[in-house]
Amino acid sequence: MGSYSHISFDDYPIFSAKNSYVNEIVDSIFLPEDYVEETRLNNSRNKIVWGRDFDNDSEYVFRGFSQTAKICKQRLEIFGNCFLSAKNDFDEAKIVANEEYTYDFPINKATYKNYLSELKSIIHNKEKNYDDLYGNLRESLITGELMITGQSLQSVLYSILSVIDENSIIEYDLSEVIASGWVNQDFVKKINIEKIIVLAEGKTDTEFISKSLLKIYPHLYPYYHFMDFDEFKVESNASALVKLVTAFSASNVKHPFIVLFDNDTTGIMEMKRLLQIKLPLNIKVLKFPDIKSAKLYPTVGPTGIKKMNVNGLACGIEMYFGEDTLSKNGKKIPIHWKSYNEKEKQYQGEIYEKNYVQEQFREKLKSSIGDFTDMKLILEKVFNAFN
Repeated sequence: MGSYSHISFDDYPIFSAKNSYVNEIVDSIFLPEDYVEETRLNNSRNKIVWGRDFDNDSEYVFRGFSQTAKICKQRLEIFGNCFLSAKNDFDEAKIVANEEYTYDFPINKATYKNYLSELKSIIHNKEKNYDDLYGNLRESLITGELMITGQSLQSVLYSILSVIDENSIIEYDLSEVIASGWVNQDFVKKINIEKIIVLAEGKTDTEFISKSLLKIYPHLYPYYHFMDFDEFKVESNASALVKLVTAFSASNVKHPFIVLFDNDTTGIMEMKRLLQIKLPLNIKVLKFPDIKSAKLYPTVGPTGIKKMNVNGLACGIEMYFGEDTLSKNGKKIPIHWKSYNEKEKQYQGEIYEKNYVQEQFREKLKSSIGDFTDMKLILEKVFNAFN
């Protein structure tokens, strides 16, 4: 007879596979720590799949992956999946589907908005049948695992996750195929993750961004790799970062890269220099974002103490640690103007007592409380780099 696996979105099952599973789905939205093995009641099994065959109080062992729709969607987004990419994919798929004469209605007239509306309705009403019907878009989606001919799997997953509640549970049920020996449990948990490499100006930037990512968004941390400046003795400054990225670009490396510059005079100058090169699409160049807290910040220079907007002038990584970290004895630690950049016609500044501020933030990372608002803005730029 064989055994079957399936994935359910808010209790709506699709992608049933005999004696196997779709590993591309697992690689796209799950991590090894999402794997679950627990005893459940048989009457908790998906009714669309099992009907009333197991409507009793006996138990079985669930084996598979489980995560929320919100987190699964975020994992797709960091690799460039978004509303626009899913819409473009659907529009291109319509051309393929129309040429193959698969459908009994004008599929080329269906819009992505229609598609999302039908997805939401089908999942909400738990509408499922096993007949091959292609008379209209709704019937075709039920028949075709909620997708049309030519759609990419990632776009389908993103579209489905976009129309259900973000707190809905996504479960890939592998219980039967593992119990029957068709699928090896240890193999299933060896998920293939393509890591995004993040390059920053220096080792402290790398330290604080990576540790903040691990603390605030642990479910996304495994998708990123940060360069170890100490182990490989890599020079760490904005100019060296330009040379490094230029070398990667010239080498035609295909791996996804995110390049982060400080939001200060030197960082922006070097970023502009790098952007004069025609970089491949797998390399995204960003700077730290402007922040509200830096718009009227105390500075110390030749004219004394003055509050001013230091965005683009002195926003190194320390300026994103939060106002609770940038204060001492009830006062903000000021910016010190260090040098004048002739090319940019403006000063370069950095925070006073940098070592003190860094140690305060290290302690903050260990704490269960603290303001990470500005650091989140950096991480959000990282997450959206490929959108």
